[in-house]
Amino acid sequence: MNSIMRSVVFMFITALVFTTIVTVVKITNEGRIERNRRIKLQRTILNVLGLNRGKDLTPEKISEIYNKRIKESKLGDRTIYTCYDDDGKTVTGYAFPVDGPGFWGPIYAMAAVNPDATKLLGVSFYRHSETPGLGGRISEDWFSGQFKGLSLKLTGDEKQYFHLVPEESKKRKNDLDAITGASRTSDAVETFLNRELKVVLGEIKR
Repeated sequence: MNSIMRSVVFMFITALVFTTIVTVVKITNEGRIERNRRIKLQRTILNVLGLNRGKDLTPEKISEIYNKRIKESKLGDRTIYTCYDDDGKTVTGYAFPVDGPGFWGPIYAMAAVNPDATKLLGVSFYRHSETPGLGGRISEDWFSGQFKGLSLKLTGDEKQYFHLVPEESKKRKNDLDAITGASRTSDAVETFLNRELKVVLGEIKR
């Protein structure tokens, strides 16, 4: 066997070994990756609905609460997560995904409203590409926490559920704190979240 042939055989065997290893690792971890993804989604839904109550619940406990209290349904292309009381009959809220363009890329969030869709129960911005320390602060509790309890009743000439403005310029009841130094991200969140809420609430109230 000449040197060229030996090199070809060696490269083929090496590629085969590495391909086999990668395939085995992928198959081995696929189930774990999917489970972690599902638990993260369930945790986010429980958080915005107020069922987590700030506790660091185990994955098993999260799944237990989710399976007992949450029912999934479709609203167009969007999944709606209906939350029931312990009796399994009384609706206590609805959670649903919302998303839109941010400054550096898409922003994905989960929002929840009360049964008659007149009040926001919570919002969680769980995936985005915004700048850490600036726009990335939308993931911080202080930012998402100010949406809790926000009225979803538009009165007078008001066309938005909320406005994100600098703290020193807050004048309206529905003015919330924008992120200092990240006006583009704040503007993006204000635009897409107001728009998405109107769309989903219109469907829920039908």
